[in-house]
Amino acid sequence: MEITRIRAGDLADPEVDELLAEIVEFDRAINRALGFGSDFDPLPGSVRGKLVRSDAFTSHEIWLGRIEGRLVAKSGAYLSLSDNTDVADVYTGVLPEARRHGLGTQLLTVMETQLREDGRTRMNAWCEMPALDFSADPRRPRIAAAAGTGSLPADHGEVAFALHSGYRLQQIERCSAARIQGAAIEGEAGVPVPEMSSATGDETTSEAPDGTAAGDDYTIRTWAGPTPVEHVEAIALLRQKMSTDVPGAAELYDESKWDGDRVRALEADREFAGGRTQTALALLDGEGVGFTEVVSYAGRPNVAYQGATLVRSEHRGHGLGARLKIANHAALRRDSPIERVYTWNAAENSWMLAINDRAGFAAVGWVGLWKKILD
Repeated sequence: MEITRIRAGDLADPEVDELLAEIVEFDRAINRALGFGSDFDPLPGSVRGKLVRSDAFTSHEIWLGRIEGRLVAKSGAYLSLSDNTDVADVYTGVLPEARRHGLGTQLLTVMETQLREDGRTRMNAWCEMPALDFSADPRRPRIAAAAGTGSLPADHGEVAFALHSGYRLQQIERCSAARIQGAAIEGEAGVPVPEMSSATGDETTSEAPDGTAAGDDYTIRTWAGPTPVEHVEAIALLRQKMSTDVPGAAELYDESKWDGDRVRALEADREFAGGRTQTALALLDGEGVGFTEVVSYAGRPNVAYQGATLVRSEHRGHGLGARLKIANHAALRRDSPIERVYTWNAAENSWMLAINDRAGFAAVGWVGLWKKILD
């Protein structure tokens, strides 16, 4: 197998144009082989961004494996450049018809070797599976997550490959979906997408027009697109806390460094890919104490993906997590064509999972987060 390493920004525009369709087709084949549908197919704008965009904070690299000129395997690494510079978030995929020949192991080994030479020794990886595959046949042997909650079927192809490659299952996340408007549909892997419960909002909070809930001094602000100038530093601080405060994060990363420039760089990356971010920010006396965001893309206008959600520890217990999500989803219903939202939560985050369950979210998939330390 011929292996080529490509760093973001390495290729000229004509080369990117030639490669783009091939990678999109490959990524789509991998997604469908996993059992997921069009809501998780690759978007050309996102794929192009990984090939051409790099800034002072993040970059992306890929390794392409070809046999007789045909792309049969692909690995990639998301890299932080301003912190966690010994960490790489990695993935590997092989076309279904080319599996069981050692190609994935060969490509992963080359990527790990070159990342180690660059000083990256902490590998984080993930695998995904539909909810029906996750729960099929309870007699199957399973691998427990180190975080203490949940397990994955040991004979699942992605799980078996990670174990064979020396990765340890650290944590499990539940991927859930809810319909916020529009007609009922069948979601990923045949799982119906339920309607979000409007009653949850009424039971959780009663808010004045300025976002203030009865009996407290918190206010919630929502916006679409770039963060207003007056809130950039608050969002930067919350994102920095997000890097270690959410369940399991400290096991995978050191604290990330965020400032206004990094916030703007992330927004520029999303805009390049055709993304639109809907944000809700909780304030107390003008200070940001919690936020949530949902991202959608022009190439898939009816679907949105939950991004970060965080309430600072000293402000928990006031229902802010639920209130932020309710306010953000209300803005989506009012100002966008979004019909359904996907969200991811750690299996041990029972509080947020309970909030999502009450809001009408249902599990459509599961994600295993893995880690490996290179010698």
